[in-house]
Amino acid sequence: MKVSQYVKEYTNGKPIILRNVFSEIRELIAEIVKMSKEGIKEEFEDVLHFFQLWFFWRFGLNGEIWKSTKNSTKKFMDRKPIWNKIYLEAGLSENVSNFCGNCMKVHKVVNHLQKFGISKEKAEEAHKKVVLGK
Repeated sequence: MKVSQYVKEYTNGKPIILRNVFSEIRELIAEIVKMSKEGIKEEFEDVLHFFQLWFFWRFGLNGEIWKSTKNSTKKFMDRKPIWNKIYLEAGLSENVSNFCGNCMKVHKVVNHLQKFGISKEKAEEAHKKVVLGK
């Protein structure tokens, strides 16, 4: 898959900037401090993934998604159906956005849904029902 196709189908379409890459680097450092082998591997792939997206937005490099980020990109791609259910539960169209951020974290769901005028309470309820199954 080309980076442009991935961006179209699995992101909100907003450019990745260095601040986004540095955020992933901070998460990698946190896993290094914890000495979590699995966490380090996951976050390292996320860093590479976000670097490739940054290269796309900054320099127009539209190659194939790097094999070294296959687990990271799969993680984001697997979130799309969950987000679609969250959107529906919150009263939005399931295709309102292609954002595939971490839907397991309630604060990320709240922050994202508030961009569409969804209240914090309604967003938390959608997260609780779809993600937690309650």
